[in-house]
Amino acid sequence: MKARGPVLPIFYDVDPSDVRKQTGSFGEAFANHEERFRDDKEKVQSWRYALTEVATFSGWNSKEWYESKLIRDIVEVIWKKLQPTSFSFAENLVGIYSRLQPLNLLLGVGVDDVRFTGIWGMGRIGKTTMVRVVYERISREFEFSFLLTDVRSSVGKSGLLKLQKQLLSGIWTKKADISDIHEGATIIRRLLGHKRVVLILDDVNRSIHLKYLAGNQEWFGSGSRVLITTRNEHLLIEHGVERRLKVEEFNNDDSLQLFS
Repeated sequence: MKARGPVLPIFYDVDPSDVRKQTGSFGEAFANHEERFRDDKEKVQSWRYALTEVATFSGWNSKEWYESKLIRDIVEVIWKKLQPTSFSFAENLVGIYSRLQPLNLLLGVGVDDVRFTGIWGMGRIGKTTMVRVVYERISREFEFSFLLTDVRSSVGKSGLLKLQKQLLSGIWTKKADISDIHEGATIIRRLLGHKRVVLILDDVNRSIHLKYLAGNQEWFGSGSRVLITTRNEHLLIEHGVERRLKVEEFNNDDSLQLFS
């Protein structure tokens, strides 16, 4: 069998060895197909070869998983494989690559520590665009990834508790029925404490946002990255964010290119 793309076998209520050898209940079902297609033996034989090969691939055996966890794991794997490998939208962004170089060094994705990194600068200078590009490039390398944009506005409209619930909805199978931000912070820490995650908090303007959405390094598993954008560097300093990058205005060449 020549696969046209990735093959991810899911053995649902069937033993992989039965698929490989066409035995047991799977063999009985296959015998019915042979009877149905008795005038096209070559087709049935090609199916046998294909199933024998598929059964040797790494996949999921439903008998070894709780069904809810099985579904979640399958969705996560497929989602990561479907993430784009090219970022054509970023190709036309003036000055994006020169701005991302120092940020990539600060992030150090792949190193097994937990890093908080802050981006600060005046409004409308491109901080949100930068973190969107970073998110699309690195999110596949983490167990869980979160991008919370416009935190300042979201909290102002709906409150910090709703933002916590939004974050939890991506990691908690239960309904995020939390009563206050203290409980929300406790649950976030408990659920992410052993997970490798990337969390991006965009346009933060109050220390309480960081306190109850990102806490400190102990909230996250080894290799995690927390990236924060703000207009106020003092906010980052107050929260103990040592890795900080100021987004400068465009140089003359980039300004001319943007204008053109």
